[in-house]
Amino acid sequence: MSKQLLLTAIEEGDHTAFLDLLAQHNNKRSIVDLGEVLAELSQGQLNTVWTALHSWANDQLNKLVGGSENEEVRNFAKEPSLSHEVTSHMEAPPQLQGEESQMEIGESEDKGDQAGNKEQLPADGGEKEAQHSQIEPYNEPILLAVVRFASIHIGTIRGFGTFIPEKLIELAVLLHGMVSVLEGQLQEAIVTLCELWWHNELDERDCLISNVLPILIQTAIGKSGRRKDVISVHNIRGALDVVEFDESLVDLLMACSACPRFISCEEGARWISELFSRQMLVSRLHRSIKSVLPECTKDQSAKYGEVYFRAWKKSTGDVQNMIEESCIQDLMYAAVHVDPLAGKLSTNLHHLLHQIHRHKRHHLVERMILSLYNPFLWRSLKVANGYVRMNATGLLCDAFPLSDRTCSLEERQELRDRQYQTIITLLTDPCHLVRITAIKGTCDILNNYWLLIPSQVIKTIFQKLISELLCDSSSAEVRTQVIKGMALILDSNDAIPFMREVLPRISDSFDDISVNVRIAFVHLLLKVKSLKIIKYWKIVPINHLLHGLEDDVPSVCKLLTQLLLNSFHPTQKPDHELLQRCLVLLKENRTAARRFYQYASRTLDIRSTVEFILLICLCIRNYIHSQESQDASRDEDHENCGNSNIDQPASSRQTAPKGSSSDGGHKGRRGPKVCNNNKENKMPQRRTMLPTSQLDSNANRKDSGAKEGNADDDDSSPLDCPMVVGGLFDTIVILWSTNAHRLAQPQNSKYLEILRLKVSKNMPLFFKFFKENKDVSQTLLYLASFLPKTLVPTLVGHCLSRLRSLQQDQDHEDFYVTYINALCNWNRVDDVLELATDWLVEGFHSATVTSPKERRLSFRGVRFRQTHSAQPSLALRLIRHVLQHPLNKLAALSKNRTLVEDLAETLKVSKDLLEDRLNHSDELSDLCNDKFLCSAWSEYLSLVAVLHNPAPEKPAANEGKGEEQEEEQEENKARFNSIDQLHNCLEWASSVLIPVLSNEGIGEKRKLRAGDDAHRISAEALSHLVKTCKNLIIIGAADPEFVFEVCNFTDILLKSDACENFWEISLLVTLESYQYLKVYGSSFNEAVEGIVMPLDLLKSCITSIADYLCNDRSLPKAASGLDKTLGLVLATLCQTRATEKEVFQHLAATVLDWLCIKVEKRQGVDPEIKSVQDMGSCMMVLVGVCQTRMKLSSYLMEAITDFIRDSAMDSTTLLAISHLLKVLSQDSGKISRYSIKQSIGAVDSLLASIIFPVSVESCEDSETPLPPTIYEVYAKTAREMVDELKSTMGII
Repeated sequence: MSKQLLLTAIEEGDHTAFLDLLAQHNNKRSIVDLGEVLAELSQGQLNTVWTALHSWANDQLNKLVGGSENEEVRNFAKEPSLSHEVTSHMEAPPQLQGEESQMEIGESEDKGDQAGNKEQLPADGGEKEAQHSQIEPYNEPILLAVVRFASIHIGTIRGFGTFIPEKLIELAVLLHGMVSVLEGQLQEAIVTLCELWWHNELDERDCLISNVLPILIQTAIGKSGRRKDVISVHNIRGALDVVEFDESLVDLLMACSACPRFISCEEGARWISELFSRQMLVSRLHRSIKSVLPECTKDQSAKYGEVYFRAWKKSTGDVQNMIEESCIQDLMYAAVHVDPLAGKLSTNLHHLLHQIHRHKRHHLVERMILSLYNPFLWRSLKVANGYVRMNATGLLCDAFPLSDRTCSLEERQELRDRQYQTIITLLTDPCHLVRITAIKGTCDILNNYWLLIPSQVIKTIFQKLISELLCDSSSAEVRTQVIKGMALILDSNDAIPFMREVLPRISDSFDDISVNVRIAFVHLLLKVKSLKIIKYWKIVPINHLLHGLEDDVPSVCKLLTQLLLNSFHPTQKPDHELLQRCLVLLKENRTAARRFYQYASRTLDIRSTVEFILLICLCIRNYIHSQESQDASRDEDHENCGNSNIDQPASSRQTAPKGSSSDGGHKGRRGPKVCNNNKENKMPQRRTMLPTSQLDSNANRKDSGAKEGNADDDDSSPLDCPMVVGGLFDTIVILWSTNAHRLAQPQNSKYLEILRLKVSKNMPLFFKFFKENKDVSQTLLYLASFLPKTLVPTLVGHCLSRLRSLQQDQDHEDFYVTYINALCNWNRVDDVLELATDWLVEGFHSATVTSPKERRLSFRGVRFRQTHSAQPSLALRLIRHVLQHPLNKLAALSKNRTLVEDLAETLKVSKDLLEDRLNHSDELSDLCNDKFLCSAWSEYLSLVAVLHNPAPEKPAANEGKGEEQEEEQEENKARFNSIDQLHNCLEWASSVLIPVLSNEGIGEKRKLRAGDDAHRISAEALSHLVKTCKNLIIIGAADPEFVFEVCNFTDILLKSDACENFWEISLLVTLESYQYLKVYGSSFNEAVEGIVMPLDLLKSCITSIADYLCNDRSLPKAASGLDKTLGLVLATLCQTRATEKEVFQHLAATVLDWLCIKVEKRQGVDPEIKSVQDMGSCMMVLVGVCQTRMKLSSYLMEAITDFIRDSAMDSTTLLAISHLLKVLSQDSGKISRYSIKQSIGAVDSLLASIIFPVSVESCEDSETPLPPTIYEVYAKTAREMVDELKSTMGII
């Protein structure tokens, strides 16, 4: 049926029917398969079909060329080659030849008439336009359908033979000729047809690929290209043998080699290596690849290495030699001489060459590597440049062993000995980067070639590693690499017996001062533990490891916990063994045990953690019952002995147990007598937690195990030690607190219920037995805070009572932290805040009652007697702890925000009291002293920042929503805007505090009233205020207007008499303001008159520092960390060229002005000064901070050089600059010699242009010349210094 429909559509020229058939073929649900239809057609029918389709395609192409607006298509149609190709391969069907001839005759007659009779031109033109309008326009779907039908035909050729109709060949050639000027789906269909033709190896396939290859490459390297496009290019790689390499095609091939999409897949890499087989492309491909290497990834660089090796392996003769010498050796030379700190190029080159080195075991590759490295590698290992030596060392170790099997045994052994000696020498190279690279390479060589290397060489290498490099004090990275190298060598099974003797000798590295070395050493111990051949505790003893776990940083402690986990908490061991190891750990080091369980709990599952907590509780409970039973039996024996033998009192002491000593806590405690029929205190034989839970059986098993463990040794128990018992409770608290977030999950609610139930039942017994042990009681109290307050109601009142009873001398955290944390866990933050508020109110009230009469009147009347005095200073500590603890802070702000806001209002009184204090010579009262006032002011500002909750910005509300507007207004009233509060504080400080810092702003009467402490109080209050503003800017709670206000305020502080107190905080304000405006204040980039920009504030700070230190003052204690802060700010702000230039020009000008003042005071320079630190505090801060950072030093020297070239200077400035350059040449730090040479050259040029005038009197009387002026002396001294510097630094 489909066959007949196809033939009918072709014979009748029915385009619509043909398109329908093709659509049904593409429909998966249709039964039409044109491939089967074509297989059923005879050769004659195929010729008929393709003759008609050829005619259809010809018509559409003629219409496309004639009606196309594309100039490229028209030009393409006018080419002689195309017209010849069309006429030679394309003939019209017989039934259409007459029509075509008639049309041609008609057209010629029309042209003749048009030329002979010009009067009839309009009429004839109109008829021609009418005829043209009747012709159908270009129909792309028809041409597209013909092309796709051709692809279907080509796809089915293999099934029934290789007969191809001649018209199909002609059509394919014609379409291939026009494919480059077509677009869209039609071009894709023609490309697909040509690809099928090529893959099926049909006739004339060489004529159907030259135009397709560039299109496939363009698609693959385009933005929308995919991996399948790269595969399509690779699949027609044979076309490279038949195409002509014109310039456009070569450019596309170069683009392939540099395209990440090609190098990222295997087919693309093979395509690039195939291109290297053409000698004309080798050099250009190599240049293209080198251009993209600096930006490649590690994997892409390795792929390029595979490309070069595969190309070298497949090539022969001149092409192979060209790849070796022009490509691979060029990469080797570049890898040796590239700067390793300049981007990723050095790393990428080493990754690339490693792909070639890893094939070095093949004798041809081995010989090739040696021949290419020989000309330059050995001399590169001895050059003066440390970077070159480092690169050469890495390549030598990666290519080891360099050898050539064609040489004699003596030559090969000599070459190998040369490599051994070179590696040993490189281990002690003066450059630490070379030593690091040599250590990495040497340890890798030992790992891979342990049996190949002579034992004497191995001993020499380890002697260097252990005796010298492991003790290298100049570089911690060298020591780190030695430890990592030892871990790498352990991968070699042949080296393990030797390493077993070596590793104990490096145990001191466990206590290295560098954290990285300690981390590497613990990783080494973990590697040793995984081998199970060497025991890690024979390298470092257990007690030493526990000491490190106690004191080290978290990163090391986590690794130590992983190392010791199976030793002290083996989850696969029985319960009694697990408990025994826990007791051993606590007895050995309680602090280490705390940190061990802190990190170990993160690796345990929740069920194991809960079971272990219950196991500890049962152990402690059984111990308590055992002690009570023993005490009861001893009391009975004592009573019986007393009744029967009163004359022998010493007999009771003879029966006392060993653990009855009265030292510490509960040891030897006498409990109440327990009767045998007392069911409450009698040990149950079976315990149940949840009837249906499997956890019950585990708990019972632990109960019995704990009983058996306690029954094994009745005379003594590890729990007799109070430290062990306290450690057990610490373990419970740590395990519970670190897993609180997991216990709060719904799926773990059953575990939480079990814990609360079992622990709450044991709490009375624990508190009763350990009430004399303060340490254990505090831990138990915090443990009880994990329980609902309904289960421990008496403890809530106990905590509040203890807080109220605190005295002024009990301000240490140990006295109140546990109670506050417990109350916060029970959601009783309101009680803590109310207590703190009451104490603060009484403290502030004591400041307002000034006269003795007022104090007496204030205590009149009927009132309750207060058993505890108010402690306002302690109240501030309680508030600070609540705000600093993350969980307590969350509880306070989420459920008690109103109380916190009321507390802030209470603390706001400190602002008025500070003003009153500045008007008095003495403190306001004993409770409200100066320290308390400053602390209250600080806590008020902290609360203002914490409570920040502004109203959200919303568009104007529509009419008819009055109720919603009222609700929003009520909500906005409840909101707390910290910006408004701080704005008021800034205004108050400007009028009250800042005048105190200025001698001119205070009258004589106020000076006398304020006393000597007013200056200190004002400076401290202002520091707290600026710090709070800075914190709000950090969290993004400010707006640009507030940022500018803070900058203006800080700038005023820097110009006051107490500027040294605000240097560091002003630098931090500068940093945060600059970063805030960079993100949120894009419209405020340009300076506005009256507004202090962050960079202006930085320049004011630099000027303030120089002015303060101008009179040989030392750096104040308040600015002890000024150099670090200034370095951080300069490194962060100077990210752009404009910012860097503006800041460092001001810094250089400030430094030179300060030096000029020193020169004028001294009337010269001190030639004995050899370092920047000896030049003075100002130089030590402003120049010393740049000496320690390479980028800042280059910025500073560039600014100094520009200052020399662009500014007009006198002799004093020249002498100051020359003296500075002389000192920097001797104490350069990280300042490069090149930048110093540039500045020296600029000074030398300026000195050469100075001409001093000669007076007339000196010319007339030459026998008695006038003495030189001071400026001439300065210029002469500067000239001498510059000449000396030029000679020292080799400047011509």
